[in-house]
Amino acid sequence: MRYRTLGNIGAVVSRYALGTLTFGDEADEATSHALLDDYVAAGGNLVDTADVYSKGVSEEIIGRWLAAHPTENEQVVIATKGRFSMGDGPNDLGTSRRHLGRALDASLRRLGVEQIDLYQVHAWDAITPLEKTLRFLDDAVRSGKIVYYGF
Repeated sequence: MRYRTLGNIGAVVSRYALGTLTFGDEADEATSHALLDDYVAAGGNLVDTADVYSKGVSEEIIGRWLAAHPTENEQVVIATKGRFSMGDGPNDLGTSRRHLGRALDASLRRLGVEQIDLYQVHAWDAITPLEKTLRFLDDAVRSGKIVYYGF
């Protein structure tokens, strides 16, 4: 496996990330865990997910795998995302502090971790001013909920 730095932040990740969009839908838990096992055995260490992947089930499956693999858990870089709707309310989407704060906390619970390595804004939000989103992300770093953020 070949590795590179994640941007200019110093974290080293495999060039190939494992995308988990299908975990919980097309891939059941056993298949998803087998894919994670094989990926990590091949030297992969960047697992990409999002809260909306299978309505949170992808993160839950990854969380159970992380709990069952404490050694690998220390080496894998978890990237997840927030922005899209996880509910029916008018504030259940976007990049506002309100929505991203709740989305981040829910992702932490589903993944079973205290900190997410890379938290990403999944898409542009024309309603929320960028500086408000950036303030939330900076506060999330300062509070220890995330290590890095991206777009």
